[in-house]
Amino acid sequence: MKLLRWLLFPVSILYGCLMAFRNHLYDIGKKPSLEFDRVIISVGNLSMGGTGKTPMVEYLIALLKDKYKLATLSRGYGRKTQGYRMTSETDNAATVGDEPYQYFLKFGDEIKVCVGEERALAIPSAILESEELAVFLLDDAYQHRKVVRDFNIMLSDYNHPFYQDFILPTGELREGRKGVQRADCVIITKCPKDLSDSEKGDINASVRHYGGNKTVFFSHIKYGQRLPVLKNNRVTTSSIDQVIMVTSIADNQTFKSEVERQYTILQEFVFEDHHRFTAKDLDRILEYYLSLEKSGSGVSVMTTEKDMVRLLTVKEHAVFDALDFYYIPIQFEIDRPERFQELLFKVIEEKENLH
Repeated sequence: MKLLRWLLFPVSILYGCLMAFRNHLYDIGKKPSLEFDRVIISVGNLSMGGTGKTPMVEYLIALLKDKYKLATLSRGYGRKTQGYRMTSETDNAATVGDEPYQYFLKFGDEIKVCVGEERALAIPSAILESEELAVFLLDDAYQHRKVVRDFNIMLSDYNHPFYQDFILPTGELREGRKGVQRADCVIITKCPKDLSDSEKGDINASVRHYGGNKTVFFSHIKYGQRLPVLKNNRVTTSSIDQVIMVTSIADNQTFKSEVERQYTILQEFVFEDHHRFTAKDLDRILEYYLSLEKSGSGVSVMTTEKDMVRLLTVKEHAVFDALDFYYIPIQFEIDRPERFQELLFKVIEEKENLH
């Protein structure tokens, strides 16, 4: 596979040139970008795959929801619907997408959760529906340049930093490394908690080699206590020793390490990213569980928060009667949070003062 990717290196050069030309057209105004009188904050990355955008958006929601009328806006990747939609009680992951429905489940009426492939059309639609909206959080919008943003947050995975990666299809980058120059700040995600000052300095130097004098933050994921996937699911009060791990995320290694830290993994069911669970998938899990010699004795299913959202679309399956299903929620923790908040609120206040 690696050999094939390197054989496709000329394709990466061509794709990189096309993306650079596209960005140049936006930079010089030949491609138009719409500016709104609301605060637009974007969270995204240069690469494909999971860099922690969802927990970052949730971190921003927690910071802003008590101060401003807030909306999240995502494409709604993988949903069965099309066009603009504001999430309601009748929706699920299939109608609005995984991440938006996760925001809706977690924050409910505290925010508005919107989806729309064309963000330049979705923003005015949301304002028409809820005129009081003051701040929009654009999820996975770093390459979406049809909308002018006031604060552009770029994430990069500590384990796969953009400055060591290559453009698709040789690597995972959606555009060249110098795309970091459009960021207002860079956050290195999934860092070890004991990251040394020396290594932080090296990473800072690597980021600034491509992005200039960018403010760089370092973050890590903090796992919470397990929670039942279904609210009416029977909950095991005794300790859990053995689990069946079920995941369908871009990179499950961090999650797997956390599960292994607490439990013995009997079996893994790993699906592709954004996989839509079907009855056949759950049949396989149930079949495996029933094949165990001591089925029913302290075995549970452990999954991620994103997968919990997708599993709710098949919650009537018999496997939920046979097994306890749990997910482990995560939180985003950032170094120098006061400095990050200072940058963020300064941008919001300046925009408010203009209008």
